[in-house]
Parts: sequence; C-alpha cells; structure tokens
Amino acid sequence: MENKIKEESGLKFLFPQNDTVVKFDDTKFYRDYFNKLPEAKGVDFISVDKDKIAFIEVKNCTGDESNCRWRIAPNNQKKNTTHTVVNVEGRDSLDIEVAQKTAMTVAALTGAKSFGDTKDCLEELKEYIQFLSSDRFSDDSKKKYVILFLEGDFGSRTRSKKMIMKELQDSMNKKLQWINCRVSVVDSDTYNPKIFRIVS
Repeated sequence: MENKIKEESGLKFLFPQNDTVVKFDDTKFYRDYFNKLPEAKGVDFISVDKDKIAFIEVKNCTGDESNCRWRIAPNNQKKNTTHTVVNVEGRDSLDIEVAQKTAMTVAALTGAKSFGDTKDCLEELKEYIQFLSSDRFSDDSKKKYVILFLEGDFGSRTRSKKMIMKELQDSMNKKLQWINCRVSVVDSDTYNPKIFRIVS
C-alpha cells in the first residue's frame, strides 16, 4: 500500500502506510447530505487504522499571524479587542472552533452510520464508521485523538508559543470532556510522527 500524502493550507501531511485517511469536507456524504445542516462544519482530516482514530484540524497562519492573534486566545477573550483586518463575525477562537468541528464530525459519522449500506456515498467513510461502531472506540483514550496543528510564529515577550499552545489545549480539553480522547495542539516542531509527518 502506498504512503498517503494529503494537502491542507499549503502543507503536505504524510500519513502512515496502514492508515485510511480522508479529507472530510471533500467527501460526497459531507457535500450532499451533511452540508445541508446550517453552519455544518467538520475537521480537515480523519485518519484511522486498526488501533486509532484521529480528528485533525490544520491552521497554517504563517505570514498572517497578526490577523490570527485573536483566534489563539481561548474562549474568544480577544475577539473584539485584538486588531485584525479579518471579519470576525460568526467566527470563534480556535479552541471553540476545533471542539465544535470535532462534535459535528462525530455527529456526521453517526448520521452516516444510520443509513446502513443504503447510500453509495458511504463507501469512503466505511472505515471510520466501523471504528466508531467497534469496541476500539469505547476503549481507552490512547486510541482516539483530536489534534489542532497550528503553524505560525505566535511567540511574544510575555508568552511563548508553547504557552499559547498549552492554553489552547487545556481549553479544548475542557470542551471535549464529553468524548474520551487525547487532545493536543501541535506544530511542525512538536507533532507525533506516528500519526502524520510534514513533508515538503
């Protein structure tokens, strides 16, 4: 089986040989069914193998950090106080956005499962639905990952990027307590190569 390279936000992600990976909002089920739900959204990638499932959201802010600074402060704390040229109406800080996208992705997979084999568009989601239906999903948190990949130079004199990522991770953890999973905020220096690798 070939290695799997997926692209998002100008970055290339190489997934392990045995993983099945999908860009969720490119799936037919997302486009034709789930997208009919107002404000529907999902994570960028879902990857699965026999031992794990990962919900991965990618934010590459490199070169646009000043417009993204409000998004790295948990709970929309800086939404209305940090200068940005981006319209923030209807948008949230990254901790809220990723938690919501994870919830909606899990909901979408549950909805897809409810059709059984009656829809041809479900073939590309089959592996993920099977994982959610199996004992593996109800097993320990080490088998379920929610990952925010945050690229960009966000460090300052008062807070390092590591501190910023930890604050986001802690906030995401609180928002995702309803699912038994491991939550992490990583970048190109700190990601887990067992889940994916960044390639040029």
